[in-house]
Amino acid sequence: MTEIQDNVQSNGDLAEVMTSARPPKASKAQLDGKAEDIFRGMWASLFYSGRVTSKAVMLASAARGEGATTTACALALSGSGPAGGAKVALVDFNLRQPAVHKTLSLPQGPGLTEVLLGGQDIDSVARRVNDNLDVFTVGAIEKKSLGLLRSDAVRKFFDQLVEKYDHVLVDAAAVNHYPDAQVLAGVLKEVVLVVHSDITPREAVGQAKKRIVAGGGKLVGLVMNMRTYPIPNFLYNRV
Repeated sequence: MTEIQDNVQSNGDLAEVMTSARPPKASKAQLDGKAEDIFRGMWASLFYSGRVTSKAVMLASAARGEGATTTACALALSGSGPAGGAKVALVDFNLRQPAVHKTLSLPQGPGLTEVLLGGQDIDSVARRVNDNLDVFTVGAIEKKSLGLLRSDAVRKFFDQLVEKYDHVLVDAAAVNHYPDAQVLAGVLKEVVLVVHSDITPREAVGQAKKRIVAGGGKLVGLVMNMRTYPIPNFLYNRV
């Protein structure tokens, strides 16, 4: 657990962010002042510290319902805001239980699936949320999702995105429930893991890390969601 502990970043209580990240219209998607400060700091920790060295980074939770989608959306909004000004793409690659479109009040499709299957190009499915943020929703749910994940079209898709955007954030399915993130780790080498600080067992975090590494990825950050107070290292190591 030591290697992960060195990368812990706390994002505080996300309940307020959940409200602010679900606007009535996508064009008005924004974070409130407190959430903006939290995620601007997290953005700086990831992209301005040398922690993330590539343009594309995957965010996934160890188990379902731990806040990976909300974290991905909030980071994308923060990084693409006027203060940051980076050109950001947010991709919903959770082919099992997609939620980015719900969080940002966007249509589910057409989107990622249609691009991977060859029916659409990236420009035709990109949904503009603000001047610097484009969102790629999941599109139609493909029953044979694992085969789609392993296709050459996935690498081609991300090659196109990294040419066009400064940063690409990818929301993936829960690591310990599905093989998707492990497969994607072969393409998206850098991964941020999101866990619920009061619920997720330390063993589950370790298992998620093993899966990511086995897929060829590297864990570059651990977001402690719903964390109210800092946990000293010596206490966390006993959990």
